[in-house]
Amino acid sequence: MGWRRDSHRSNSGNDIDETRIYEMPKESVKPQKRRRLKKAWIVVLAVVLFGAGTVFGMYSYLKAYSSSYPFSSGDVVAESSRINILVIGIDGGVNGKVNTSGKTGTRSDVMMVVSIDPELKKVGILSVPRDTRVLIPTVNSIEKAGHAHAYGGPDLVVETLENLLEIDIHRYVRVDFEGFKKVIDVLGGVYIDVPEDMDYEDPYQNLYIHIEKGPQVLNGEKALGFVRYRQYRNADIGRIEAQHLFLQALADKVLSVATVPKIPQLVSEIMPYVVTDLSNEDIMYLASVGLNMKMQDVEMGVLPGSDGYIGDLSYWLVDAEKAQEAVDRLIRGIDRTKNANVKVSVQNGCGIPGAADYVASILRSYDFQVVSVDDASRFDYKETRVLAPKEQKDVQIEILRILKSTSDQAKAYVSHDLPDEADVLVIIGNDFSKYGQ
Repeated sequence: MGWRRDSHRSNSGNDIDETRIYEMPKESVKPQKRRRLKKAWIVVLAVVLFGAGTVFGMYSYLKAYSSSYPFSSGDVVAESSRINILVIGIDGGVNGKVNTSGKTGTRSDVMMVVSIDPELKKVGILSVPRDTRVLIPTVNSIEKAGHAHAYGGPDLVVETLENLLEIDIHRYVRVDFEGFKKVIDVLGGVYIDVPEDMDYEDPYQNLYIHIEKGPQVLNGEKALGFVRYRQYRNADIGRIEAQHLFLQALADKVLSVATVPKIPQLVSEIMPYVVTDLSNEDIMYLASVGLNMKMQDVEMGVLPGSDGYIGDLSYWLVDAEKAQEAVDRLIRGIDRTKNANVKVSVQNGCGIPGAADYVASILRSYDFQVVSVDDASRFDYKETRVLAPKEQKDVQIEILRILKSTSDQAKAYVSHDLPDEADVLVIIGNDFSKYGQ
């Protein structure tokens, strides 16, 4: 199972990055309990995938495959790179009008890149303000990011944000807001402490928002108004922060036991309002990944920048340096602040002159402390090894992924046999290539 959008899926598993740590496997979950957990996770996944709070219609796939889908399938288990999914919210379905076409003249109102780390069971969500100033491919025009959907549907939004953020986006989910409203009503509303009085009217969009400040249960109509309200002092950024607040409140509601019997109705309500290129297998794999995922392992952020004018038009102008840091942390899983406290020892186990110095320079570029660069006890290591105690698993996997560019066979091992000053030991093997494979 591959996640590249421009290629066929592979059943061989040869092109799958191997980042698992080699140790004895734990006892598996019983099948009946696993099926119940999978059903619950589909709802959790949906909450994550649509930050404004939508459950999309994939439960039917899960129900059909839950008793037969092979969770031990080699391709599914081996896939452990981060998976980036673009979530798009449009108002094309508001007021009962359903739009399921891939391309539409409707601009996107919500854009979030959801990055799922299957190995570490973590999720990063980066919201991109709709007014972000970007170059839109195909039309070759510098405009607001929200316009990309109007020109070319989800595919053009994907291409636009891939270029802007310099990342790969593997799949997309687009949801009309009418479906959002229906899901909230099926749930019986969502409890939230509204931070300020909200009064906003836009007859052109048939949008009328009147919500009082304070704790209350919002029905579908008011919930939609809450996530679309944009009269904050900090404009669209305040709106995105409110969406993140709503996501947390919705997660509490969706994860409650009382929600489980409502899942079939949620699915039937949302199905007409969803367009996605997620396959049955994709959903099943994501469900398996989410079995042990927790909401506290979900980190959310906004693409850094500031409001500004170019001519007579207002934009969200991206701060390139801070944006790079946000993309590294939320999408690539690279925490430079954390890395600065990690001590790494690099050893040459392949005998290629300069290999250890080259790898050390790469690790330093990610702000790791390289405390020593030496030769290993021998030069016949077949593959590069990243050794660390179990409590350093997160950092170990990050280093392993970084080294894939120079050592395509690199593997991680649990070990306490490290140099005295090191938290992680990297031994470079004969798979090393300065220019990659």
